[in-house]
Amino acid sequence: MTTPISRTFRRPPVKLACLACRASRIRCDGKEKCANCISRERICCYVPSKRGGARVPRNKRKSRSRPSSPSTVDRDASRQASTPSAEGSWLANNEDDLLDHFLNLARPGAGLRSIESSVEEMEHIFDHIFGAENENPLSSERNEPVLDLLQVYGSDEDILDAYYVFIHLYYPILPPPERLPACNRPLTGLSKFRPSSPLSLAISAILVLIPHPGIKQPPSPEYTRLRRNVAHSFAQSALEAVEADLELLDSSSDPSRALSDGAPMISRQPFHPKVPVALEAVLALVLLSAYEYAQRGNIRKMCNRAGQALTAAMSMSLHEIVEDDEYAEARRRAWWITYLTVCQGSIASGMPAAFNMYDPRFVTPYPEGWKLLIEAQQTILEATTFVHDLAQTVKSRFQASWISSRMTELDDQITALLLLCRRSSFSTTVSPLDSPEKIASQTINQIAEIKLHSARIKVHRFCAFLDVPVFRKRHCDLQSECCGVESAQSAIPSPPEDIPLPSIMKSDLPDLTFPFSSHTSSKICLQSALNIVTVVDNLPYPNPDHTIPLTLPPYLSHASRVEIPRVMPTFACCLMQASYAMLMLYLKARAKHAHSPEDSGSVKGLSLTEFLNELQQNLRLVSKILANYAIAAEALQGMKEEISYWAFLEG
Repeated sequence: MTTPISRTFRRPPVKLACLACRASRIRCDGKEKCANCISRERICCYVPSKRGGARVPRNKRKSRSRPSSPSTVDRDASRQASTPSAEGSWLANNEDDLLDHFLNLARPGAGLRSIESSVEEMEHIFDHIFGAENENPLSSERNEPVLDLLQVYGSDEDILDAYYVFIHLYYPILPPPERLPACNRPLTGLSKFRPSSPLSLAISAILVLIPHPGIKQPPSPEYTRLRRNVAHSFAQSALEAVEADLELLDSSSDPSRALSDGAPMISRQPFHPKVPVALEAVLALVLLSAYEYAQRGNIRKMCNRAGQALTAAMSMSLHEIVEDDEYAEARRRAWWITYLTVCQGSIASGMPAAFNMYDPRFVTPYPEGWKLLIEAQQTILEATTFVHDLAQTVKSRFQASWISSRMTELDDQITALLLLCRRSSFSTTVSPLDSPEKIASQTINQIAEIKLHSARIKVHRFCAFLDVPVFRKRHCDLQSECCGVESAQSAIPSPPEDIPLPSIMKSDLPDLTFPFSSHTSSKICLQSALNIVTVVDNLPYPNPDHTIPLTLPPYLSHASRVEIPRVMPTFACCLMQASYAMLMLYLKARAKHAHSPEDSGSVKGLSLTEFLNELQQNLRLVSKILANYAIAAEALQGMKEEISYWAFLEG
């Protein structure tokens, strides 16, 4: 009988191992950074074992249970002092430990980890295997320290420059910049500077929603949530600062003096050298109204902020200032941007104007180049009122004799203003390196044209399509599929010529007489929709570095692959009007195509296919435009998803 050869170790193994060695089931030397991890360039990490360590033999347990004599304690202490514990215990107990280990393997459940004790350990192993050793560059970029990469600034001057880079192009509420070029200079760490002006706080609420240029990959949900929370914090602070500015200083301490002293004097440096400090609260409310709409999707609060701005502006008599001094331009812009914002609240909610748009008291001159924009806003609000009144007439079956004349008047008014838009667009050309004011002067004309085309769709929409609801959710004054005039299927009207949607009996409608045929109105809606998409797509992008962009749309920085978002989407409803018109015509054309498949190879069939493709491409372009806006305006994500659903629908 041969004696078994016992396994000998040149150096006894230690009784601890790092996570990487344990996962690979290889021997670890137990050092702070073990040799295996150093050679493989891995992270070396230790966690305490939860399995109780090495098993203690029965005879050892019995001996440990007896009280120890002083001499025994002394011997143990001297042994521990002279020999490392791990190596000493292995030399003394390796045979007993191995025997105990084999005995344990023979028991029920042998060799299986306890779920309670192993989950955390396995999570650590997983993180170190897949999170560190095999991590690719993309995932490391996603794990950027996002707290240090918010678009915040170190001074009011930098916030003002960022306003001219991102906001002024589309919403020129301030006079032209005092210094050029205006560049974006966000901090790369946490900011110790806290804006105090309500205007700088409101601007910060919009700017922080734009991803920092140091973000290289599309923002994660966590980073989006962080920007959302910080923006809301800025917005709340701005609202508190507005209340402080509008509050009479003596109202709380000496009310009788407050009544006699009149308006408060605000002891603060102006945010802009050409804007009186008293106007900052009004302008902040205007921006907060836009913030509530585009970011938070709260139309009620949007209208409330606009109403507050209107009340404050009229209390300062901004609507009747005709003096011409160094602050005249700032006062004119403050009044008319407030006027536009109040109108926008009614347009977005699909309701008539909440005030008299043509109040004879409004005598403040227009800012230079704003006349067309203001007239376009008045016209689209009149068209919104027309749609509202027409819907009430259809619902109540009242006399509808007024429709024909009003529709003709509005169409003539829109056509005349569109001619002025085209003339002004030919007379101005700008480049990305031009001043923000020059770019804004062209942009507001483009926005005016967008609004006029949208107004024309509103005027012709019912005549062309009978306002058939096709969207899954309500957008602006466009009802969702489940929210028609009545709940019954037969109450949902359908446009002519076989669109595969529920139809209404003609007898259920009042006696409607339109000055245009359904075919003519449909064609007008198509032309206006395509023009809206083209003009919006041609709007300028912000130029944070004041350089010629290499791509379109440009990216946040040379190292980033995140698009620079446009901001202030005050015409988002116009895009939905255009999308509605294109979608209705798409469904109508697709129904024709389905009913006559034998014509697919003919000239007419090929033209129909091209028409369908063109409409679908334009819907996809709308989806792309809304996706860009949604980067810094989360509420528009719902519009983007609605259009994407139809734009990428097969069949």
